[in-house]
Amino acid sequence: MKFLIGALVAVCALSSVGVIAQTPKQSKSELSAKRAECLKQARLRRFERSFAARNQFLRQCMARS
Repeated sequence: MKFLIGALVAVCALSSVGVIAQTPKQSKSELSAKRAECLKQARLRRFERSFAARNQFLRQCMARS
């Protein structure tokens, strides 16, 4: 019984590692282009001295798609 549970845990751990390895990473150029677009949107919203709101907006913008 313990062997069966141990084998099941090992299979689950290895399958989750495989899924993580298959997720594509964005290249630096894609990230910088996205950041530039988010900064442009932030400027249009005119946060001015509200740095906390601006930073929160940038984090949310970068998290989208």
